Amino acid sequence: MKIVVLGTGFAGSALIREFTTRGHEVVAVSRTGGGTWPAGASSVTGTVHDPAFVARVTADADVVAVALPALSAEGGIAAGVEALLPAVDRRARLGVVGGSAVLPLMEGGPRLGDTAAFPDALRARVTAHQRALDTLEAAHGELDWFVLVPAAEFGPHVPGARRGTYRTSRTALVSDPDGHSAIGVEDYAIAFADELETPTTHRSWLTVGY
Repeated sequence: MKIVVLGTGFAGSALIREFTTRGHEVVAVSRTGGGTWPAGASSVTGTVHDPAFVARVTADADVVAVALPALSAEGGIAAGVEALLPAVDRRARLGVVGGSAVLPLMEGGPRLGDTAAFPDALRARVTAHQRALDTLEAAHGELDWFVLVPAAEFGPHVPGARRGTYRTSRTALVSDPDGHSAIGVEDYAIAFADELETPTTHRSWLTVGY
């Protein structure tokens, strides 16, 4: 497949590495065009807020993977998804890196971001990811999209080596028997690539954890 990755932070970089390892052709899009990527990946300078660029870079893509930060000077994930949808090639499948706080820790419970223990400093990120998800759910037309939501603890700081295993859920964040919800970035990238190669989720979200 030809996969365009929008955003080259820790999540986007992990996706690029996993996609190229599997033999896919990858176009890494960032505002600076920087980065050193493995064979099979090329770097392009651009922004989701340029409709002509989006239309051009996604014109022959099989997949567009959106790995934008929750918040940024350009508006982050919410503004990025809103800008992207009118311009992206409708023949491409759209996969988005989601945010855990928009999902409940257990089925039927409140969103993680609405719990008393959730830090106030992170609530703007919850709003951003929720707005992006709402925008996708409200979108009409033939675009096939999915949001892969990582576990509550996610990022380059998550300890442990690449496991090569994960579990998924469509009802609540995935937790281990001790109630710990976590996923390493490399294993998240495995789950994302697996969903691209064997689609199970259409116009909805899926969450992943150990």
